Amino acid sequence: MYDTHMHTKPFSTDSEMELSEVLKRKEESELGIVLTEHMDYDFPAPGVYRFDVDAYFKAYSPHRSDQFLLGVEIGLQRSVAEKNHKFVKTWPFDMVIGSVHAVCGKDLYELSYFQSFPEKKSAYETYLRDVYENIRDFDDFDTLGHIDYICRKAPYSDQLLRYEEFSEMIDKILMLLAKRKKSLEINTRLFDQKEAVQELEIICSRFAKLGGQMVTIGSDAHKASAIGSRIENAYELARKCGLIPVVYKARQPYPVK
Repeated sequence: MYDTHMHTKPFSTDSEMELSEVLKRKEESELGIVLTEHMDYDFPAPGVYRFDVDAYFKAYSPHRSDQFLLGVEIGLQRSVAEKNHKFVKTWPFDMVIGSVHAVCGKDLYELSYFQSFPEKKSAYETYLRDVYENIRDFDDFDTLGHIDYICRKAPYSDQLLRYEEFSEMIDKILMLLAKRKKSLEINTRLFDQKEAVQELEIICSRFAKLGGQMVTIGSDAHKASAIGSRIENAYELARKCGLIPVVYKARQPYPVK
């Protein structure tokens, strides 16, 4: 199995783990690893989620193999689509995760985003519409990262991204991913919440019904203890939904058995 989403320092500014810790966990767990450092152009907080890509490849390329791959997680904002396109074409990444971390110029990890809306429905609909518009207008990514990202810091009693509440916008996103043969990421960050897993299963099943075929599976680890977290459960969920877990190598998908 592969864990296809994780971050290391100093390249991801919010990470706590060193390369040495990743390599140790890789050997202990026998997992395949994909590093996916943050690159978010024009992020609301200056200097956050940016890294020296040349230094990244120089430092990590000696370890590169079929089981240790070098990717990136780019922040999707329509205003930086051209920058993102040039960036991913310039560097030999194995995999590109496309993620929405900021909407309306605000960090989704900050309360200020949610305070801009009267209630959960409008906050989540605005986020989902932004995800859709970004993947509609930008095609150079391999998998859509953590569709339920908005749940993590939402200040509501019910934080979950529920399909029944937002089916129209979620379907638009899933149909476009399926049409363009993109993967949907199963991110295990919320797998300690039973209801969150149930909601993600509904979304994944819907993805399969709409023609989606592939998923990537990642822990989104920022510390070594999180690498591979609940990966087995995520692989089981994918197969239950009729989706194929894949890993990308040189931007091409390969099924994970």
